[in-house]
This record gives sequence, structure tokens and C-alpha cells, in this order.
Amino acid sequence: MSDLVAPPLGDQQPERVGYVLGLEPATTTEFRVLIDDDNYLQLDDLVVVSTPVPKVGEVRTYGVVTEVAARYEGGRFESDTLRIAEEGTMDADRTRSATVQTIRVVPEVWVAPNPGQPAGRVAGPSRDEALYADEMGRRLPVGFAKDGLPLWVDVDFFDGTKGAHVSISGVSGVATKTSFALAFLRLLTAHPAVMGPAAANLRALVFNVKGEDLLWLDRANQRLRPEAAEQWAALGVPAEPFPSVSLWAPVRSGPELIPDTESRIDGVRAFSWTPYEFVQRGLLRFLFAETGDFRAQLTYVEERVRSQLIRHAEPDPRHPGVVVIEGRAVASMHDLVEVIEDHLEPPDGTEPEIAWTGRVAGGTASAFMRRLRAAEARLGRLIRPGGQRVDRLAEAVCVVDLHKLHEFAQRFVVGAILDEVFADKEATGQREPLQVIVLDELNKYAPRDGQSPIKDTLVDIAQRGRSLGIILVGAQQTASRVAPEVVENASIRVAGRLDAAEAERSEYGWMLPSTKARARLFKPGTMVLFQPGIPAPLVFTFPFPPWATRKEEAAPAVGQEDPFRGLR
Repeated sequence: MSDLVAPPLGDQQPERVGYVLGLEPATTTEFRVLIDDDNYLQLDDLVVVSTPVPKVGEVRTYGVVTEVAARYEGGRFESDTLRIAEEGTMDADRTRSATVQTIRVVPEVWVAPNPGQPAGRVAGPSRDEALYADEMGRRLPVGFAKDGLPLWVDVDFFDGTKGAHVSISGVSGVATKTSFALAFLRLLTAHPAVMGPAAANLRALVFNVKGEDLLWLDRANQRLRPEAAEQWAALGVPAEPFPSVSLWAPVRSGPELIPDTESRIDGVRAFSWTPYEFVQRGLLRFLFAETGDFRAQLTYVEERVRSQLIRHAEPDPRHPGVVVIEGRAVASMHDLVEVIEDHLEPPDGTEPEIAWTGRVAGGTASAFMRRLRAAEARLGRLIRPGGQRVDRLAEAVCVVDLHKLHEFAQRFVVGAILDEVFADKEATGQREPLQVIVLDELNKYAPRDGQSPIKDTLVDIAQRGRSLGIILVGAQQTASRVAPEVVENASIRVAGRLDAAEAERSEYGWMLPSTKARARLFKPGTMVLFQPGIPAPLVFTFPFPPWATRKEEAAPAVGQEDPFRGLR
């Protein structure tokens, strides 16, 4: 069949909703529809118009309703409204019209729809054609469009085949960024047939930066309503919690390896790094991850200190995890600070060693030491022999809780783990298995301005992660404050409720003006999706989570049900 011939859509004809208006020019990008008196169109409805074109035949123009208007025809003044509606002393017709943004033309003959042509509501096979579903090799349902039917994401633009990465923006608390990211993960891991070979051993790493909400992903939500369960079923996923989850939290201070959590201890494992790992993996650089450190030359000193530590480090054969530096055993962050201090601020009052500091001013070396001492207080407990690093490959979803750590320590943990992910993937050189990373507050770790090792790692992931099989799902309140390299490399973009000023920034150029105006009014659970395969943003909703998001929602685990239930 020629590319200039529209394929048949079967016997099901679209329901007529009106006619293409002819009083204003209909263009290839936008046209208006006069709505029938006995029908309606609302925002986000999909519309199709079939236009006979000489030498081509039928051309189908699909569009999405971006605005709806109503007026009295025949009135000239505002006061005429009373004469028409209340007094009945003036004749006029009430009309309703819809503005439609073109999203697809089949075949690709870009002609404007003829005025007076019937406009129909998209349904059945024509819906797949309107949403490019016929061109999606692997389509993953991610929510519901306005018509209540599933809306898909082309996985080729997620897993690196054609593009990669997801950027989610929105106001904290009402934009449901984390909820959507988790729903997306659940759908992703529950549809191995859609993912294809990439589904094998797919792993997701989720950083929990707010509360302990994500420590309950493996427990059912007892507030889940039947209608939400039906929605999950419609998306092809049972309304159940994540089946494969590992939970990690920072180790508490003290000799025991106990996770530092409040609402839940069982099933949560404590993580830390040994002094040898800290030195050998060069994790010192993540203690100097603030944007001003580069200008203050602290990163210059850190590079020299790090290289000296690696040069002199040897494992202690008698005590696993302990590192020996210049004959001194280092078993804690305090020991390490003392070793470095002896070279940067010698106790005998002599000059700092140039091999460790370069020729920086004494004040810079002192500032470096002050940062190290602060680090000892804020994350010293994370550097100890006998601990365990996060095993992010043990289960399909790995949650790393950071919310109780100081912001300084949060940056260290995120930087250290991301560096490990990147190094492991670079070492294998294989795209599969895929490693998905979910990181909220991206503007804190990859800010628009300044330099830091964490930002460098995230920019590297955004630019090269596609070829290495590292997929970033980043969330932030304001995309305008995130490094442009990170946002621009995200093929799939999602936004919840936005601040009105933020929505006007260039980072949201993928949204239509009408969508930007509505974004500040979105309810929780309503979002707008853009992907390269569909040249228009589409508003959608996703169902209530079947997993608990806090302790109060968590159903008792199997074997822990209340034995006295029903006797009260």
C-alpha cells in the first residue's frame, strides 16, 4: 500500500460531534469545530476529521482539544446576554466550539481539513492511530487518558533503543512526582513481554529522601479501593505491592549494625563503607560536592590528598576493612582525619607537605580540614570495618533511605552509590541488564550552576547512560534549576502541578500554551506526558498505589495478622 493512501480502519465509524468551522481559516496545525447541540467536547478529547483530497483520496487529521468556548450568536453587547437569556426580548443562538491541535495526519499529506467536514470523536482503531500506537514497537501503559482508556509510553524511548531517561517536574506535595515514578517502575517490571530482553535482571535503585514513605513498598495498602484495583487490572498489573524489594538505611552510631529508621526495622538492612573501600574507591571527593568548593580550591586539595591516600593505602590482613596508611591503621573516619591532618596541619607547626596540598594558601588547607572534621561528625558512622555496602542487585527494586542523614551526608551517599553504578557498567561495557535510577530533588544533586563530582556523574549518566544501560528517572520541583544537560537528554518528560512562573520557562517548551495554563490547576494524580513519538503533550491520570506509602497504610505482613481480630 502506498504511503500516501490511508489504511482502512474497519467498519467502526467515529461518533460525529460537530463540523469544522469555516469562518476562521483551518490550518494544518490547528482548527476549530462547531459542536453539535446534542453532543459535547471537553479538553483533551481526541478528534478526527476525514478530508477528501484530489489525487490522494481520504486524509485523516487527528487532533486533541486544547480549548472549548461557548457564546451567543447574534448579540453585540454584553448586556444582550440578559435580553436573550432572561427577558427573551432578543433572538440569538447559543453555540459551542472547540479548538483542536493537530497531532497526526494519515497519510502524511499536510493539508488543512475542509471547512464543513464532519468531526468525529476518536474511538476504536482510530484511537490507536491517533496516539501512534500503530508505530510503537513496544508500548507500555502508564495511565489513563481523558477517555478512560490506557495511555502508552513507547519503551524504545525509555530503555536506550531510541532515547532514554525520564524527567518529572512539579510542585512538591501535590505533583505526585514520586508516586508516578513508582507507578512507572511497577508497570515496567510487571510487563516483561513489553520490555523484551531488557526485562531480564532489570534493576531499579530508588533513593528515598523524604520521610520513610518508601520503606513500605513491599506491603499492601489497606486503603486501596476496589475501583483503583480495577484500574490496575486495566493496565495489566495486579493491584499488589512490589514483589521484589530490598530496603537499606544508614547504620546507626554504635557497635551494632542497626539501620537508622523509626517506623520500620524488620527487613531493613544497614549500609556503610569500610575505611579501605572509602580510600580505594576515592570516595573522599564526595565530601567536597558543594558548588562553591571548586572556586575555593578545596577540590584541588582534595585531588592531591586523595591521590596520596590511594598511593599509600594497603589493606590490613589481620582486620578486614581496615586500611593501613604509612604504617598507621585507619579503622574509622576519625583515624583518617588524623592522618590527613598530620600532613596538612602538622602538630609541630611546620609547613604543610606540598605533595598533599600543592602550594595553596594556609587558609585553604585549614578550610579543607574544617570540612573533614564536619564530615566526621555528620557521616563518620558510615565509615567502619565490618559493615556492608548497598547490594543494589539483590532484588528487582532497591530502596536506599537517606532522609535522616544531614544534607551533606545525603550528597555523599548518592555520589558514592552512583559512582559505583557507573563504574560497574563501564567495566562490563554491556547495556543489559538495565539499571534504572530514581532520584528526587535532582536540582540539589545536579544544579544548573557550579561544579561538583555528583553533578559530573549525573551529567555523564544523562549523556552516556543510554549506551551503558543506565536509565535516570529524575524528579524535581523546578526543571529550570537543574543542569540543562540532564533535562535536555530526557526523552520522556512528565509534569504535575507547576508554579505559574515556572511553567513559562523555556524548559517547558514542549507544553502547549493551554497546557501550561492548566498545569497550575492539576489535581494530585493528574499529569501531562510528552514523548518523541507523539508531537503533542497529553494529559493523563494514574491509579492510587496498591503498596503502602506510610506505616498507617500498611496491611499486616503474612503471618503477622492480629489473632484477636473479630473478637472485639
